[in-house]
Amino acid sequence: MRLLTFFTILTLVTSCRQKFDSEKWKIMGDIRSFPHRDAMLDDIIENKKFIGLNYRQLIDSLGYPNGLEDTLIYYDIVTDYGLDIDSVYSKDLIIMFDKDSVIRGVKIKEWEK
Repeated sequence: MRLLTFFTILTLVTSCRQKFDSEKWKIMGDIRSFPHRDAMLDDIIENKKFIGLNYRQLIDSLGYPNGLEDTLIYYDIVTDYGLDIDSVYSKDLIIMFDKDSVIRGVKIKEWEK
């Protein structure tokens, strides 16, 4: 019974993860949602080597970002609006650049109201 429970949990956990697919990453769903990004996020962080790439190389892989601020860009991963028009939760992929537009860092930022 324990073995069956273990494999059931393992299947559920691994089925929620997807290998990065550039075309699926760029698909926009309803209300500016991105239905595949959250499932691909672990694969991107663990396997895609962004550090040292330039802006153009990043855009070729992930498409244009959802936002830009000084030396960082971000991609929307999840936004939850709850029962209102104001968001109550968001998760973003943040990519930091140096002055020469070379990627120096990648992190995930989560916000909850």
